[in-house]
Amino acid sequence: MSIHALIVFALLECLVFLQAFLAYQDRFLTVSQMRQGGIDQGLPFLWHFAMWSDLVIISPLATYLVGQYYRRWSLLSMLVSFGIGLVSSALLHRLYSLSGMPEAHVQNHALTAAGMIHAIYMCIAFAVFIQFFLFTKDIAPWVLRVVSVLLLVHVFIGTHMLLGLINIAFPQDWYPAQPLRSIIGWATVATLAAGLLWRNLRDVETGAGHERVV
Repeated sequence: MSIHALIVFALLECLVFLQAFLAYQDRFLTVSQMRQGGIDQGLPFLWHFAMWSDLVIISPLATYLVGQYYRRWSLLSMLVSFGIGLVSSALLHRLYSLSGMPEAHVQNHALTAAGMIHAIYMCIAFAVFIQFFLFTKDIAPWVLRVVSVLLLVHVFIGTHMLLGLINIAFPQDWYPAQPLRSIIGWATVATLAAGLLWRNLRDVETGAGHERVV
């Protein structure tokens, strides 16, 4: 594994753990902490399954992509990807702040300290995936498919769909939201799925994907 990939892995994982620490300081790490702080309903950090997905899917996946492809990336394309990632993360976290439900990352329509760190994490992760999908040539078809599926799984989890399914089978009185009925949530999943499908089909149509071993 290259030093570049190791740096990315260490940085991303540290940002996840830092969010957990800040949520703990904010008394929003667990359900019991949240309730001891006087909030009966909300979304504590440990129940935000996207954070677990960041830890075990997104960070390792971004690390793999950097280690495998960074030699093919130009400085200009990386700057463009970072710029898109920065703007996208800022817009999404602005959207998150509109939520009225107290969470580890958003409270009173403002980002918490953990939320600010998550914005940094998302910016970096966005930049890596944008670089991979838009500016990387000769990707092996299996790599493109696996990355696409894992990314779609992450977004399904991140839109709280998994928590919504759990809440049907095992209702949690501290989480009153119904993400499975969220039009925005399903639109996000559908839009990403359509984009990933287009990206995979484009490689099939152009005959791309004959990747050199790096």
